[in-house]
Parts: sequence; C-alpha cells; structure tokens
Amino acid sequence: MELSPGKQLFIDDYFIESLTGAKRVLNRPVKLTVDGPLEIPFDQPWDAQFAQPGRVIYDEANQRFRMYYRAWVDDRSLLCALESDDGLNWERPELGLVEFDGSKRNNITTGSADHLSMILDDYEQDEARRWKQIDNKPSGIGEDGEPRWLARYSADGYDWHLFPEGSHSDQKMMFNFGSPAETFGGVINPEARYVHYSQRGSNRRTRVLGRRDSDDFLHWSGLRTVIEQDLQDPPGTEFYAAGFDPLNRSDGGLHVLMLHTFLTDLTEPYAIAVAEKYWGAGESGSNALPARVDGFVETQLAVSRDTVAWTRWREPFIGRGVPGAWDYGMVYTDGPIRHNDQLMFYYMAGNLTHNGYSAQPWQGPYSTPNRRGKGLAVLRPDGYVSVEAESYAPGILTTNRFRQERGGQIRVNVDASAGELRYELLEDTGQPIPGRTVEDCDPIREDTLDAMLSWNGKPGWPGVSEDRSGRFPRLHQSEFYVKLRFHVSPGTKLYSLTVDPADVTLYLIRLKGRVD
Repeated sequence: MELSPGKQLFIDDYFIESLTGAKRVLNRPVKLTVDGPLEIPFDQPWDAQFAQPGRVIYDEANQRFRMYYRAWVDDRSLLCALESDDGLNWERPELGLVEFDGSKRNNITTGSADHLSMILDDYEQDEARRWKQIDNKPSGIGEDGEPRWLARYSADGYDWHLFPEGSHSDQKMMFNFGSPAETFGGVINPEARYVHYSQRGSNRRTRVLGRRDSDDFLHWSGLRTVIEQDLQDPPGTEFYAAGFDPLNRSDGGLHVLMLHTFLTDLTEPYAIAVAEKYWGAGESGSNALPARVDGFVETQLAVSRDTVAWTRWREPFIGRGVPGAWDYGMVYTDGPIRHNDQLMFYYMAGNLTHNGYSAQPWQGPYSTPNRRGKGLAVLRPDGYVSVEAESYAPGILTTNRFRQERGGQIRVNVDASAGELRYELLEDTGQPIPGRTVEDCDPIREDTLDAMLSWNGKPGWPGVSEDRSGRFPRLHQSEFYVKLRFHVSPGTKLYSLTVDPADVTLYLIRLKGRVD
C-alpha cells in the first residue's frame, strides 16, 4: 500500500540525478518531552505496582490514538488501554471486561499482555477482525498436550478472541535469540501485506536486524538479516530492534524504519571471572555472555524501496538526552504517525544504559533509580531530509527523468520563507523547454507544504509538443521524458515533490515475487 502516490523524498538517491553546490541535511524531530516523559498517571490499583507503555497506534478513520500498556500485579500480567484525541492527553476507557478486586470498572482488555505484535489492520474487510495480535512463542496447549502458537482478533481492540487452530499454530518462537534454527532464513516477499523486524544474533556475537513477512498475519516467513554492521559503523555498533509500520506500507515509495542502534561497551569482557563483580552484589548473571549487554541505544533513520536494501543515516535521528536527563541512556522510537500536518514519533526511553549505568558509571549498575517513560517528538511532513545550498550561491538539484506524455502538475513541500526556490523544466537531453525556463518560473518565497510549480502563471508541465514529436517521429508518447532542475537559494529547505499523474515517475524499482 502506497500512502502518497507520486511523492518523491530526497532521503535516498532514487529521484536525484545530480546535486551541485547543494547538500542533503538530516532534520531531527523536535522533542516535546525534554524535561520528562508524557504525564500518564499509572496510579490505579491494577497498574500501580509496575506499568510499561507499548507502541501507540493511530486510528485514522476515527482520529484517535490508542496506547496499550502492560501492567504487573502480583502474579498477574494485564494488557490495559489508554485513549487520546491529541496524542498528548490520555484517558482510561471504562471497558467492563475483566474483573479486578470485584469490579469491572477499569481499562483492562482481554488481550494478551505477552503479545509480540498488535495492529489495526487497514487491509481487513471483516469488521470483527480489524484488530489483530500475535504471540512471540507457543503459549497455548493443544488437545494433544503440545505447545501451540496463538493469535487473536478483535473488533474494537478491547475484547479479544483466539483464531481457530490451524497450520499456523505449529510455528515456533518468532523473535530474538533462542529461536530454533528452522525459524531463520528462507525467502523474502517484498510486497507482503505484513512485516515484522526484530533483532537476531549473528555468527560474530552481535545483534543484527532481521525481517519476517506474512500475507495473512498468521503464517510467517523465516527471519532473514536485512541490516548488519559494516565498515561505515563505529566499532561496537549493533542493532537492537526497530520502529516500523507492520502493514508494510510505503510513503513516497519509501519504507521508513526507526532503527534502534545499540552502541555497545567495547571494554566489556565476553567471559567474566567473577560474575558478581560485573552484575553487582545480589544480582545473578552468566560467567560467559552470549553478547555484550551494556551500552547506549539511540534511534537512526533507515529507508528502503523494497524492504531488503536499506539506506541508513548514521547519526542520531532522535538522540539521547544530556547526562542526567530522563532519556539519557536509551531511546526506542516507534514508527511515524501523521496527524494534523505533522509527523509524530513516540519513543520509549530511560535514564540508564542497557545494563543500568548512569552518567557516573563508577557508581555501579542501578545505583541511580531507573526512570522510564514514553516521550514524543514532532516533525513537519516529509521533513526527514532537506536539500539546501552548500554556501552563498544557490544549490542545484536535478531530478531523474520522468515520462512527459500528456503533461501534469507538480507540487513541492518547501520552506523558502528565508530564501527562494526557482525551477525549470528540461528535456531529457538537459535543454530547458521554452516557456518553462528558470527565468519563466514563478518563484516560491514562503513556507508551504503544497505549492504548485508554475511558469508565467501556467501550472505543471506540458504534454509532448508537435515540434518535439516531429523531431522524433518513431517514438511513442510514452517514450518522451522530462526532468526538473531546482535552484535552491541559501536559507531554503526543499523536502519533497509530488508529481500528478503519479505513474509517470514509476520505473523498475520494485522487486516482484520472492527473494531467495
């Protein structure tokens, strides 16, 4: 599913022929929770002992946010729900489903608190199964007494029901280290309806990012590595997990990952002579670690056109806070949500490193109280990467060519409030088209998400002229191409363009079928 047909972002090289005197700049979202996490009062009897927020799901049809959280009460593990209109202020729906201390006046759902993934399924035609939930490992028992893998569905995301047992029930562990060998490898379907990314171990004792896919959310492919360390990464770089869209949708042709990058402690020994000295008094731990366990976690941006090959920006997209901040140690960001003309990034964060150290590591693990919560950062739509001038002179971006045919319209997302955006339309030979030159363009000098390109008041690009087709009489209309050249003045940020009709920009980029 493509969310924005015809849109082209500049995060990767797909639609860029050349950059001259111009550069791409990664734009970090603005944190709304710098001083502390979102104020979510976990103060009810069923969640006062310990509550862990999960991924925020946005119900676009109803313009509502849903946050599930896991609560532990004595020997019970509960899945509870919160609702919000603005994504900032949260309320507890009174569900009346699960009894707690003699009352059902609470926000406890009948879902599994130990689930691996939960979705609001835009593909689903059956209203009774719009919400879906899958477990990480076999947690049920079949009639033969053998473990069975479980999946659930729901009409409202509150009251859940088990899918009938089938061949999917025989699946093994889905996530992480410890999965049986038969759950790894296999083929990849880039166009599968559903996808799941998680860490897996490499033969170098490092964490890398794996990928599974499914067409029914029940039967899942093997876990295939898609992102691992390379020579451009600092030593000790690993990948803990990722925030993503489980529905495998693309936006502007791009699948977007919030890559949870684990910056491990290189001084940490693999074999520990006295485990107590490492883990701390009263704590237990193995003498031989399967992998490094301490370090920082921060979020980087990664994009792909086929979910197999990824373009990574190897700097923090949503970084950790300063020493002593509530999000100093780890930042795990969800996939983006678009709401009210902004992108919203929820992130789970904590003040300590992965193994409990503060900014004063000599104090030992967990000597500082562990503080965790859910944060929020926002960004303008398409604002991940902007094209800007490198110096005083305007920078030039020339796009790859697209089909001319009967003509069409072009809109841009640009902040030119402190500068100017000029543009021209070129034949695929590079020659400016008369009447569509940079001198003829109507410059853009404002901050706008959706400005129409026009020349002397005439919007869009023309169809194939008789003059041009006459010069090449053997070419069909679909074989004539044009391209754009943008002149980006200092102070201007160009984020994206959208071409209508969208199909004129499509050429062989998608992987059809399955990848062995």
